[in-house]
Amino acid sequence: MKYFLPLIILLYCVTSLADQNKERSDQGGVDARLAHLSKSQLKKHLQYLQPFSEYRDQKLEAYVTKVGERVLAQSAHAGRKYAFIIRDNPQPGASVIGIPVVYIDRGLFMALNSEAELAGVIGHEIGHNVGQHIAESRRKQIGSSVLATLASILAGNSSVGNAIATQNQVSFSKYRRAAELEADQFGASYMYKAGYEPTALISGLSQVFDVSKFVAGVGANTVTHHGLRASHPREDRRLQRVIDTAGELPPGESIIGRDEYRDAVEGLIFGPSYAKVNPKGFKRYSNETLGITFLRPETWSFELKGSKIILKDADKTVQMKIEIERTVDKKQSSLDAIKAKYPNLLNPEKIHRDSQRDLGTLGAVPAQRVALAKVARNTFHFQGIAKNNVITAKQDATFVGIIRSFRRMNPKDKTSTMVTKLYYERLEPGQSFSSLARQTKGFDGQDVETALRVLNGYYPKGEAEPGTWIKKLRKEKLED
Repeated sequence: MKYFLPLIILLYCVTSLADQNKERSDQGGVDARLAHLSKSQLKKHLQYLQPFSEYRDQKLEAYVTKVGERVLAQSAHAGRKYAFIIRDNPQPGASVIGIPVVYIDRGLFMALNSEAELAGVIGHEIGHNVGQHIAESRRKQIGSSVLATLASILAGNSSVGNAIATQNQVSFSKYRRAAELEADQFGASYMYKAGYEPTALISGLSQVFDVSKFVAGVGANTVTHHGLRASHPREDRRLQRVIDTAGELPPGESIIGRDEYRDAVEGLIFGPSYAKVNPKGFKRYSNETLGITFLRPETWSFELKGSKIILKDADKTVQMKIEIERTVDKKQSSLDAIKAKYPNLLNPEKIHRDSQRDLGTLGAVPAQRVALAKVARNTFHFQGIAKNNVITAKQDATFVGIIRSFRRMNPKDKTSTMVTKLYYERLEPGQSFSSLARQTKGFDGQDVETALRVLNGYYPKGEAEPGTWIKKLRKEKLED
């Protein structure tokens, strides 16, 4: 049986590469959402985010932040500054790492159906931070490893250490299950106090559980979430007790937020989130022959002249020239190369400040913003100048943004010109998931019916009532 490839890719194929570690540097400035983090916390954030980029959608980001702050205000961390980041991860999940940031994976929005369900997930993650579960888990893991090693040394027998390690692992698993349940208790309590329907925590987890079951059925590893492994959330007595303890809101007074959720997530990209989905106000230039890609303001002109790329603003007051030449010394660092070209170079720094690799150096010389990067056999020289040789701070920030967006192309930049997006339609009388699947275009030979059931919470069987809003997928051409 052939399964719906785009959805399968969505669920368990991570397509982002480390080179795309959040294109926050595209604009050249400090991310104001993370200004509350200490240096050590920011480092942890960047390390955790590294396998992915951010999924930048202003409307969705604002919505998630609004819901997150409403839940946060009911927690023991009320009054603290938090950031709510959407990771461009097609798998359904959410996480925290012990710092005031909640990470929501793009794939999670496919599995949920209401604002209340999203609030439950966010509340659960904030609960992990309130309960200091991440730090305690690390302490237990480190202590277990040290104890097992010490026992092996003292006994002169590695079997002793292995036995202790096994027992410690059992104890650690029990702690993790207890921590997950406590986080659920916190989350349900926050939901109740914020006015959200607490039972939505179970419905949200049930949908994630069903998605996990579907993925496992087509050969992927089971996606576990919130500590659920064996029992279905709707049958889990622990969760039901958590909900009962949280409290019961009067009928009709609890927030579900299906319409608000639908408005926020419609148009969401599923499967690979190609790099052609650019920040608002920017266009991307990619060249497979050179193996490079970068962003430029959409109002700027672009011209390729032999071995030079010329970018100019609409008023022709500034110009960025990128000159391409063969690399003479491949062993020479970009810093040494740019210093050799500009002996009076000021304030040199990495183009990609968070990278451990040498991906280029930028700096300044009088009346110019300059940079140098090496890709494959070529060296790229950047030179930004302004009319009358006076660069304003705003113009310089634009130059730096262009330079920092420059990187190697990766497989995501070279793939299909089509993207799969989510949209909603009301179910008409007489329609079923089977008939909807037959009407869906662009997915010939794939099990669209199963995919639609998974998306809408009717997996593996069942039918929606006429008038119900149904999630559907369609393919659209990517904009340049």
